[in-house]
Amino acid sequence: MTEPVESEATEAIDGGSPAFVHPRGTILLVISAHRAHANFTVTPSAKEAFAAELEGLETGKGSVKLPYDAPVLEDLLRRMARHRLAEFEQDGVNWM
Repeated sequence: MTEPVESEATEAIDGGSPAFVHPRGTILLVISAHRAHANFTVTPSAKEAFAAELEGLETGKGSVKLPYDAPVLEDLLRRMARHRLAEFEQDGVNWM
């Protein structure tokens, strides 16, 4: 995928969790906090694009569990967020 055209997301609350919303109103990703981990949630297709790099981590339909006692995978999460933005802007993939 090429670089996204638009990139200014705003913060919102979705289901009680912080979300980042595209200027056109589509949710790009959601972050939720839990007792022992945080969830980073994108679309299932965005998560699947990084399946090989997510091996060994617990995942859900479009989410990745990030245990608090493990290093934050900043580079991977940034790439997943950019991929999610590009899949929406270029392919029209909406939120779940």
